[in-house]
Amino acid sequence: MEEQRAAYAAFERTILDLYERKKLTRDVLDHVACQYQPGGIDSAGSHALQTRDGKDLLQICIELVDPTFPLVAKGSSEDHEEYWERELKKWEEIVAKRWGLLPQRYCTLSTSRKKTV
Repeated sequence: MEEQRAAYAAFERTILDLYERKKLTRDVLDHVACQYQPGGIDSAGSHALQTRDGKDLLQICIELVDPTFPLVAKGSSEDHEEYWERELKKWEEIVAKRWGLLPQRYCTLSTSRKKTV
């Protein structure tokens, strides 16, 4: 379990760093994600990082994989539980079906724990 948490934390840091440096493409994202097979990831390892533009790991990945998915800005009037559920479902689909990772569990990113990369 600890290895899966560390894997998630490393994945989160790597993806957000590549995004901030404008080096992240869908192909790069897929390549990085596939490095975490077959052990899976555990979102309890998240550091609740956000980019300068306020996106978290889930939103960055969803935006690259499915640009038609409507992202909602954190703290906006559309940022509510129903949206989080749709976003989480989309994330689960990407993690399991696209990357073949076995997500162990998910955490809700608390706005009080935000950190910027």
